[in-house]
Amino acid sequence: MNALQSLVAEGWLEAREKSHYFVSDKTPITGSAKQKNLNNHKAPKFRLTKPGYSLRHENDRHRIEFWGGQPDLRLFPMNEFRLICADALKRVKPELLNYGSYEGLEFFRTQVADYFRRSRALTDKSYLITNGSQEGIYLIAQALLNPGDAIAVEAKGYAPVWGLFENLGLQIVPIAVDEEGLNTEELEKAIANKKIKMVYVTPLHQYPTTVTLSPRRRQHLLQLAERHQMPILEDDYDHECHYLSPPPAPLATQSSYAIYIASFSKILFPGSRLGVIACHESLLKPLTEQKFLVSRQTDAIAQLALAAWMKDGGFEKHVRRMTRAYEKRFFLMQQHLLQLQQEHDVSWYQPNGGLCYWVNLKTNSRIVAEEASQKGLFFQNEKSSDFNNKDGTHLRIGFACVNENEIAEGITTLGIILKKRRLKTSSLK
Repeated sequence: MNALQSLVAEGWLEAREKSHYFVSDKTPITGSAKQKNLNNHKAPKFRLTKPGYSLRHENDRHRIEFWGGQPDLRLFPMNEFRLICADALKRVKPELLNYGSYEGLEFFRTQVADYFRRSRALTDKSYLITNGSQEGIYLIAQALLNPGDAIAVEAKGYAPVWGLFENLGLQIVPIAVDEEGLNTEELEKAIANKKIKMVYVTPLHQYPTTVTLSPRRRQHLLQLAERHQMPILEDDYDHECHYLSPPPAPLATQSSYAIYIASFSKILFPGSRLGVIACHESLLKPLTEQKFLVSRQTDAIAQLALAAWMKDGGFEKHVRRMTRAYEKRFFLMQQHLLQLQQEHDVSWYQPNGGLCYWVNLKTNSRIVAEEASQKGLFFQNEKSSDFNNKDGTHLRIGFACVNENEIAEGITTLGIILKKRRLKTSSLK
């Protein structure tokens, strides 16, 4: 019966009620020259109008992966969260699962606003829930910029965001980063020369160098934004992970020109795809309109589950557990790097937090990363986050997603690779 019904659906048979099946008079044409041409399996030729982007290799798995911005999924309380999700589904009102919550469920936005007020001192902001921070960045750029407009970015940074800006037809202006973060003096010159319309910045733990924007540079950046009415797109992707001191408040607490972007990917898991825009109330409507055009709204079940977890206090308990675990690995990685430094000429910027170290190997880091990959270890090399795609000497070595034994094996293997390269260089001389 399934086979007969499939043939009816495909148009080969017709079913006569309470009688029988018979061959349709309108059988699909299979022998015409036109049909033969359709079946010649030649690849279609499409005219692409947007620049492509080389997809990153997160799916190319390694035995041990030192990703610089990923949590340890093995530590996530799966059973606890499963119960939260199940309970949220039991209690959900049907109308909440319908279309209409374009800016995000009110219950979830209220919980996020309360949490951000306690953890980040953010007040008097309007909130839009997005499918991760990448969508939030897209919505802001799409709403506030036109093709051809200039946007300033950090010259060492997150390449997928550059690809997004390029796809929107924006003129990308890289600004140098040093031990104080974004060089705002260089930015000021660029504003005068190129009429910068927006600046994208990661001020707390600069990606990839982990540098925290200095107080002097923070004030200068805010002054530039106010003077030129220039929006600051503030990407605060791992605010909770600060260990040596309380994290500075976001730029958005001091200026309405700073539009705050955050994600729950580092706290929950990357596949959760829950992001937040916190902005001045005048921006909420235009950003929500852009959201409607792009993805309409964000998954209601995910919002309900996280909102319930926030309300009963379980979410912040999880944040504290993860922060303590990552803090231990932060100091453990530091110890192993100090041991590595005893035998090799390496150095690093000492961050106050974050999920990784930015280590200068004083040799081509791309080659080192490739040799490590052959041994089943993954490291992010400097070239992958350089605006000009040039080889560098730094590795971005994550510690949050690896345990004690994996850290020890990874840094030991890194030392073996560096030793071989040193011996090879000596023999060539």
